Parts: sequence; structure tokens; C-alpha cells
Amino acid sequence: MKVYDKVINETFKILEPYNMKELAVNSNVEWKCLENNEFLMGKEVAFELGDRLAPCTVYNCPTSKEIFVTEDRITLIGKDISEINSDTNFSRITFIDIDDVDDPNIAYTRIKRLEFERFKVIPEGYMILTSSVENKENIRVSKKAIKNGLDFSIIGNLFINRYKKIPGVNHVWMIFIVGDHPMIPELVKQSREVDSITNAFEHVMKNIITDCSICPLQTICDDVEVLRELHFKSVKEKKELEKQTEQSQEGSKPKWFKKEKEGK
Repeated sequence: MKVYDKVINETFKILEPYNMKELAVNSNVEWKCLENNEFLMGKEVAFELGDRLAPCTVYNCPTSKEIFVTEDRITLIGKDISEINSDTNFSRITFIDIDDVDDPNIAYTRIKRLEFERFKVIPEGYMILTSSVENKENIRVSKKAIKNGLDFSIIGNLFINRYKKIPGVNHVWMIFIVGDHPMIPELVKQSREVDSITNAFEHVMKNIITDCSICPLQTICDDVEVLRELHFKSVKEKKELEKQTEQSQEGSKPKWFKKEKEGK
């Protein structure tokens, strides 16, 4: 899985000038997770994370290049939950190291599962409202949760533990960015690039267009060479499968059908 590696590299470059605080990783973290999102009333809320109007983003990048994510990590730019006193901006980036696979169908299935798995992490006192269209999260944090010690280490560990239940997931790196920072618009661009790559990947798997010269997503495939490789591999496999199916159907026809066909 290399299709998002360029985005990961660009994200590294964007975040390199900033001081990232390492938070504790604990696979035995204890915090209640809910089956469904709770609704926190205004009087229960200490503050909100994420600005509906200002630039902010949330995106995931799976990769099989081990050098990117060599271990589970949780890093923070900005204030931790206990240090926040009022509504503030919020972004989150996740890099996920997964086993490499040759089958593009399995690779695509893993991408989609990782994409949707994040919606299953629902910490009590941490109400997440997600905009998939804008790649944003607006979060309400309850006063009770803060009093009980909720922090980004706990949130990060809950996400990591959830992702690592998926077969093939090796390590997860969660990056929390709290507050307004000059690099956020650049991260928003990278999140859009992630969407473009995922859409192109889906396009490839459906084999909607096999002529690259007329494909509207050509620039993405040109930019991410591995997508081009997957495209042609997928087309080749589809043709081979169709050929095998035809041969199988031909072999299953009765002898009289074949002789009649040959006679014609």
C-alpha cells in the first residue's frame, strides 16, 4: 500500500517546524466507549473542538512503508484537554502501517474499512460530530469527562486499539493539532489530496474508464504511479477472469451444441 505515501511525506514536511509533544501509549487504557454517539447539552459542555468556519481537517493515510510508522505513537501540537479553557480549533491526522497486499481488491477493501472504523470510536464525554464532505470534526467535551481525567492520550489510545483489531494493521500514529496554526491550510490541501486518491482508487476498481486519455482522474494517476499500476493490473485481471469464464462456459456446453456450432 503506497498510494498515500506522497501525502505522508508532504505532511511530514508541513509539520516538521512544529514542536510535537509525545503522549503516553497504553494498550490497556481504561475509558468507557459508547455504542452510539451521546448528545451533550450546552450546560454539560466545557468547550468545543473544531471550528465550523475556520480551516481545519481530519484525514487518514494507510501505508505499507514501515519507515513511516515504526511503532504506535500519539503526538500533540498545542494544548492538551486539561489545558483548554474555551472553544478552539482542532485537526487530527492518522498514519496507519498495514501489511502490504498484491490484490488491489483487498487493498481497496482495507482502505474503506479503515476509513469507516474511526466512526466506531465513541468515548464517553467526547461527542464527535463529523463532516465527511469537509473532512472536519466538531467535538464537544463534557465537564464531567475533564474532571475524570480525559486527555488526548486516552483518546489516541482508544483509536489505536480500535484500528489494531483489524487484521493486517501493525502500528498507528495519531497526531492531534489544537488551536489555529499557519500550517493548517496546507494540511487541508493534503486532506483533499487523500480524497482525490481514494476516489481515483475507487474509479480504478470499478473499471469505469479504461482509456487513460479521456479519464478525468488522469492527473491523480499520473501523480501517484502506483494507481496507474493498479489500474492496468485490475483491467488485466478482469479480462483474464472473463476469458476463464467463457472457457468454463464453453466446456460445460453439451457435445451436440459444439458440433452444431462447428457445423455452422
